[in-house]
Amino acid sequence: MTKRNSIFLFIGIVLIFLSLYLFTKPALFKGWDFSNTGQIGDTIGGITAPIINLIGAFLVYISFQEQLRANRIQVQALNDEKERNTYDRVFNNYIALYESLKNHLESLEFIVQPKPNYGMDGSITATNHIVYKGLNAINEFVLRIENEDRYTAERYEVYGILLSFQFILKSLLELSNLVESNIILVNDKAFLSQNIKLMYESYLKGFADRIIKVYSKDDPYIKDLIKIIGELDKKYSG
Repeated sequence: MTKRNSIFLFIGIVLIFLSLYLFTKPALFKGWDFSNTGQIGDTIGGITAPIINLIGAFLVYISFQEQLRANRIQVQALNDEKERNTYDRVFNNYIALYESLKNHLESLEFIVQPKPNYGMDGSITATNHIVYKGLNAINEFVLRIENEDRYTAERYEVYGILLSFQFILKSLLELSNLVESNIILVNDKAFLSQNIKLMYESYLKGFADRIIKVYSKDDPYIKDLIKIIGELDKKYSG
């Protein structure tokens, strides 16, 4: 009950008792003389009934107002919980996307077919291919595009891993933009941003810079890579 409602209720109770005193004492004026109105209980009941009914109606009104207030609080609590659950799902989805990118990076493969073995009798023995995975795959790929003359006898395919590497960088940039736009809690945003920055600066940037140095700036794949690296550098290397 609010302070204002308490005051009104107190005033109503005071009026009830005051009316009992005023209407049952000897009248100062003849027109206000209730001494001949019958039994005193009937007189008091008839006089106070409207006031009591008014106070009762006022109490019902107060109860109704309090119920509305409680309902509003409950609805707000449900809305807050719904918003929190929605936010938590978004945050967890971004965590899952980050983990997916890490898994994609770890599953990268670079397959190399080494040069065959040549026997003294002129025979040629094929060698088994070598599969490099994860960061080792990127490193072996970059080494070979930087030093093609040293690996002329090997067979390997470079554009597949180049496109996969570029896909990881582009996805990391998009995830970074989503985190900045949709994560509102400071600690959550800092946590995700710090992990994205760590993944980029510690694992990807160095390889990306080395790749860009090797290829022509007119290569369409490298143009996209340069643009992605430029945007990530603005975010994390400035």
